[in-house]
Amino acid sequence: MMLKDKQTSILEKNYFKDLERIKQTIKNNQYKAMVVVNSTMILTYYEIGTIINQRKSWGNKYIERLAQDLKEFGKGFSYDSLKRMAQFSNEFTMQEIREQAVPQIPWGTLLEIMKKSRSHKEMLWYINETHRNGWSRSMVLNQFKLKAYERSLVEPITSSNILENKDSDLVHELFKDTYVFDFIDPNHIKNEKDLKEKMLGHILEVLKELGTGFSLVGKEFEIKVDDNEIYKIDLLLYHTKIHAYIVIEVKTGKFQPKDYGQLVFYVNAIDILEKTDEDNSTIGLLLCKDANRFVAQTTIKGSSIPVGISKYKFLEELPEYLNKRLKEKK
Repeated sequence: MMLKDKQTSILEKNYFKDLERIKQTIKNNQYKAMVVVNSTMILTYYEIGTIINQRKSWGNKYIERLAQDLKEFGKGFSYDSLKRMAQFSNEFTMQEIREQAVPQIPWGTLLEIMKKSRSHKEMLWYINETHRNGWSRSMVLNQFKLKAYERSLVEPITSSNILENKDSDLVHELFKDTYVFDFIDPNHIKNEKDLKEKMLGHILEVLKELGTGFSLVGKEFEIKVDDNEIYKIDLLLYHTKIHAYIVIEVKTGKFQPKDYGQLVFYVNAIDILEKTDEDNSTIGLLLCKDANRFVAQTTIKGSSIPVGISKYKFLEELPEYLNKRLKEKK
């Protein structure tokens, strides 16, 4: 009996040590939180989760008791919240938290990413992309719906000279293998004209899907050769980070080599007519319903023009397409 009392006494002593450590962690960071609210809070939660995980053998009663004794600090330290902190601490190393964008992401958004990610690698990808693109929680949930991570695993088709651009990393991020138009009803698309009208009518959604840094210069932007000859670019954009014009042409059918010639003409025309000495070379993006990779890559092989050939898909088409493409990669 004395041995049991002694063990209980030790457990009580250790519990109160843990409680004091957690309270001190919260108090120490309260002032810092006034300055750097989110990152300080994330680190606080990580420290608390680490302490809890050191007592896993004590069971859930330990967390229940902590929740009761931390009520003075508000609702953020409930039983469920403490369980999530323990999960958070289990998921990441301190090195990852220092090196990745983890402390820059709101706690609620972090929890959604942890819940929906199927691997640690996917989790880190969404965290870093959320920070880079400034996604809100609802936008993150939408990116999961649009299978953004899976799409990032499929290599886009681009001309090799894109890698030689002085902003090559940023330029390479412009191109995705697949763009998803979840805001367009495919039943209403009968031809190219229908698709372009829907895209132009949802230009904000189109820009969001393309990514950050895009601004609209013109829809059906005119290139006037003479009074009798006018060409129209589907979309002319400007990228504020790369400092370059982006020509986008849309095709409802499968990519044909002749489509490339039209795109190159538009890219060269914008370089001649609109580009200034402060701008980088104009970039071309051809969006088509489908593309044979061999035909597309062979067409642009050796091109001196920075171009990409991407597919657009409607939401219901996405799972089948990605399953096929990702299987081909293995």
